[in-house]
Amino acid sequence: MPIGPSSLVDLDRYPINRLDTPDGMALVERLRNDLENKALAFLPGFLPPDVLERGIAEFAPLIPDAHRHDRMRRPWGWMDNRGFPDDHPRRAMHRTRGGMITRDMPPADNLWQPLFAWPDLTEFVRWVLGFETLHCSADPYLALEIHIEGEGDGFAWHYDTNDDFVSLLLQFPDEGGHFQYVPFLPNEDDEHFDEVARVFDGNSSRIEQLQIEPETFTLFRGRRSVHRVTTVGTTRQPRLIALFSYDRGPMMVFPERTHQAAIKPDNAPHYGTPAS
Repeated sequence: MPIGPSSLVDLDRYPINRLDTPDGMALVERLRNDLENKALAFLPGFLPPDVLERGIAEFAPLIPDAHRHDRMRRPWGWMDNRGFPDDHPRRAMHRTRGGMITRDMPPADNLWQPLFAWPDLTEFVRWVLGFETLHCSADPYLALEIHIEGEGDGFAWHYDTNDDFVSLLLQFPDEGGHFQYVPFLPNEDDEHFDEVARVFDGNSSRIEQLQIEPETFTLFRGRRSVHRVTTVGTTRQPRLIALFSYDRGPMMVFPERTHQAAIKPDNAPHYGTPAS
């Protein structure tokens, strides 16, 4: 039986539907400060455990049919990376491997679609990010994704295409699968490619590894902070994370080439996007 989206979130702990109250405003202010200072804002325990369990059960039968990706890629995949020396970080190649359940795959009455489309959640994200407008993506495939990392999978060092990244961790593996990042590298004044190179080599003291628990809702400045998911080791269960896509304009849909890369991956190396 379908349930309302307000029943999916711990609203006593996180009053995201009461943003004009003192508790709601204090929550938004805390998260804005975290984004400003750490590039990350966490809401652990965002979902009650029974909701999380039901949601994972909905996706479990789809995992064998997930779109599988296994490719070498450059960290700045959306940029033209030509013209740099071979040993420059912009020319680095890292392996990314995992699966993806796209929006079109779950049953229409799945648990996550009402949560994603809930206006109160969209408004909450808008307040925290400080946008004048914000809308759920209308993309039929990539508006709502579940990324899967099983044994041997991982998401290599990279920067996100969008400034802000919204996710909900559903399940954690027994070994590996840790989120690592360096906040605000590069910063707005300097690319700091020398430090980026140390990160890629595993020699940077600035790398932070975070223990994020399932049920955690996260907002992240992913275009301004290099990050990765470490390789998953021996595990009884994969890492599962839901990604929610928003845009400042209504009815945003990703380009067809982005769809094809997601649902029909050819696993060819991705060197970047040449300037048009």
